[in-house]
Amino acid sequence: MNKFFKPMNWIAVLVLSFTIFSCSDDDPVIAPPIMEEEMIPTSNIVELAIASESLTQLEAAVIKADLVGTLSGAGPFTVFAPTDDAFIALLGVLGDDYNSLDDFDTPDEIELLKNILLYHVVAAEVKAADLAAGDVGTALADNSVSVIASGNSFVIGDASGSDANITATDIAATNGVVHLIDKVLLPQAAVEFAASLQDIVDVASANDDFSVLVDAVVKTDLVETLQSAGPFTVFAPTNEAFVALLDALGSNYNSLEDFDTEGEIALLKNILLYHVIPSQVNAADLEAGDVGTEFTDNSIAVIASGETFVIGDASEADAGISDTDIGANNGVIHVIDKVLLPQAAIDFVGSLQDIVGVASSDDNFSILVDAVVKTDLVETLQSEGPFTVFAPTNDAFVALLDALGNNYNSLDDFDTEDEIALLKNILLYHVVAAQAKSTDLAMGDLATAFPENSIAVIMSGDTFVIGDASDVDANLSTTDLEATNGVVHVVDKVLLPQAAIDFVNSLQ
Repeated sequence: MNKFFKPMNWIAVLVLSFTIFSCSDDDPVIAPPIMEEEMIPTSNIVELAIASESLTQLEAAVIKADLVGTLSGAGPFTVFAPTDDAFIALLGVLGDDYNSLDDFDTPDEIELLKNILLYHVVAAEVKAADLAAGDVGTALADNSVSVIASGNSFVIGDASGSDANITATDIAATNGVVHLIDKVLLPQAAVEFAASLQDIVDVASANDDFSVLVDAVVKTDLVETLQSAGPFTVFAPTNEAFVALLDALGSNYNSLEDFDTEGEIALLKNILLYHVIPSQVNAADLEAGDVGTEFTDNSIAVIASGETFVIGDASEADAGISDTDIGANNGVIHVIDKVLLPQAAIDFVGSLQDIVGVASSDDNFSILVDAVVKTDLVETLQSEGPFTVFAPTNDAFVALLDALGNNYNSLDDFDTEDEIALLKNILLYHVVAAQAKSTDLAMGDLATAFPENSIAVIMSGDTFVIGDASDVDANLSTTDLEATNGVVHVVDKVLLPQAAIDFVNSLQ
């Protein structure tokens, strides 16, 4: 029901109702014709706002910004009208110095308020049925809002990244149409103004995509740190990034509440500090290299990726940057799609997972995991151990398949009993039936779980390489990925026992 019907219309309805229901049972009930003139609006957009109890803040803002004449003009206009609750929410975001519109009292603040209002005005009549996904120019020059499909409806996007829901549509005026929305739309100038009033915690708290991050900051008692002078650069993981981390941790970690011991909370705090650089680095300042973080002695890596950058951590999976340069008065925020993990977190994750779990959680080992499943070695590598596994990456397996020729394009081509038995022995040749961390490695032969077949630990400069029955050694690219039943070292080559060498030779 349109809340903007004039009082006289309601009186007419009441009189009609009284007349109809006071007729005797013998009297025919005849509904009078609805006159088309009753549907013609008689109020302009400003008059509609004045008559509405839910648009008092908008009315006051229009008067304060001296836009009454503009919005009373011929138009036609489309106005996305924020409700009083939307204005109250905006004032709450701006902080203690902005308790009402009266606090916009300098010429610059009033001009900003005017531009915010113009950002809600389209210089054409766009009814709900006319809305289509895309950018729509507003009366604020060079600034557009975005109409975004959302299920069977639309939301309105602005420069803040937080969309406005349309709560009522097609409220007709003599000079256009009004749609009610539940958020004040903010052009870029307003976003920058709000940022100048807010610290990093405030900015994150105002964005629903960071609610888990904010909860983590509160839980680890880092609010005061991130509200201090800084400046800081924060690589801020989204809620989806935290959900992915919790999924990787397993069924015992369903929310942040499951970090409930002193050790777990300390780890969570260090993970958060690992996302913070103790200086302001805008997107234009990013360059490839290692960058120290607030987690002492732990750096992240800025890695060139095409025309942009990704962020590397102690894991093998990099974080993509989805948004940059969200300003605050004590630094800047860049949005990332993954929780960055320092080595301490990698070790913690490993302590929760067996060797198969560690490999399964890293996409770089997907072929290795498929091979373990194919050869029925899952139960073996999930047993108590301890084991040391030299784990070949996907690239290493691809190189082996290339060497085998056209008949071996994937693991599916190992389809005879003998081929599957050979693949199983190749995998066992990567397993040592004892835990040997990188600090325990020493030159010499290591017996493997493939009986009577050893690999060789060979000194190479300041590190080691791993020798097999071939003439090509494997490099260690990452070491000491801990698991509940051992340790994993990453190698860049599939290790080949003599039986595999003989098999390769039989194909040539």
